[in-house]
Amino acid sequence: MLKRFLSFFVITALIVGVVPAIVLADEEIQQPEEPATEAAEEKEQEEEPAEEKLPEEEAKVPAKEKAAAVDPYVFNGSKMTINKNIPSYNTKSEVPWNGIKDQITTVVVNNGVTSIGDFAFDGCENLTSVSLPTGLKTIGKNAFYSCTSLKEVSVPSSVTKIGNDAFRNCTNLKKANLPASLTEMGTWVFDACGELTDVKIADGAQVVGKGAFSQCGKLVIVSIPGSVKTIGEDAFKHCNSLFYLDIGYGVKTICKLAFYDCGSLISVTLPSSVTSVGESAFGGCGSLLDIHMTDELYQEIQKTNPNALPTKTLVVSLQDNPMTVKGKTAKVKYRKAKKKNQTVSVSKILKFSPSGTGSNLYTKVKGNKKISINNKTGKVTIKKKIKRGTYKVTVKVMSTGSQRFRASDWKSVTFKIKVK
Repeated sequence: MLKRFLSFFVITALIVGVVPAIVLADEEIQQPEEPATEAAEEKEQEEEPAEEKLPEEEAKVPAKEKAAAVDPYVFNGSKMTINKNIPSYNTKSEVPWNGIKDQITTVVVNNGVTSIGDFAFDGCENLTSVSLPTGLKTIGKNAFYSCTSLKEVSVPSSVTKIGNDAFRNCTNLKKANLPASLTEMGTWVFDACGELTDVKIADGAQVVGKGAFSQCGKLVIVSIPGSVKTIGEDAFKHCNSLFYLDIGYGVKTICKLAFYDCGSLISVTLPSSVTSVGESAFGGCGSLLDIHMTDELYQEIQKTNPNALPTKTLVVSLQDNPMTVKGKTAKVKYRKAKKKNQTVSVSKILKFSPSGTGSNLYTKVKGNKKISINNKTGKVTIKKKIKRGTYKVTVKVMSTGSQRFRASDWKSVTFKIKVK
């Protein structure tokens, strides 16, 4: 009996000792993980992917940031695209694309660009095509110098300044133009463009600079509008194919050597607006048979620059240009003038007898601000919402003359506009 008791006691003690050990072991196995450290949390946050911007959020990006992200110059194979203003450089070697200039065949300057700096495409000999945007203001010196494969360039109507030598020595250039907006022109801009045959100088351009078209040996016809006040020194020197020259009324000064050695010129008329002709301006023009000018101008040339004209050239005095003009009364319906501008042709406000020779010019002297007159056509515009009544308008009119006639004197005349 004692043995059984002792056996039971031993077994019980063993069970009591083993069970806690098992429980502790189980607790070690199933205990929860310790909290992550701050460093681990930061690492997990860094590894999380960035949140994508929604379209609405992208639209909120300031325009300046978007503009800054645009690549200013993009070269793709043989095409150079310009998205921002090109600064001026001191030499062509400073231009960023100087090392690949021989690969450039096309240049596209996008809208928003207002200036092409000095030396921008100097020496791009394989350049054949250039597209310039409306809004461009300036073309720097040597910008397209010696682009010998370039055949045509259209200078936008917004350009006000072209720098020295901008298109000089573009030996295959056939067409060029000077826009009405041009107020500054450097020297020798189109010099030595030997294939140039088509030149357009828009009415409104104010200058033809020194050497502008010198050595353009295939240039045959040139018309210079009266908006150009000065034809620069050497402007058409050595243009030995130049046959027809039209100088518009308004030109005042022809500088020295301007048409020197233009051996194909046969006849020239200097309008009565010209007051000065420089030394040897028409020197070397061996085929020039006659030149028409006013007596006053001829006398001035004899005093100041007697060698301005070839010695064998016949000087023909421009004849007086009689013109009379009277004012008339034109009627405008009030109900129409209330809604939009009304126009009246010159024949309804003025009567000419005789009409004079050449184109007429008009300038308003006084009258209601809502009534204006076109300086070249004489067309009258009556602005809308003008009140009922009779309005007097005073203008001055003149005729510019022709190869035989000088410009007429300015005539002052008053016409009436009735709004009823």
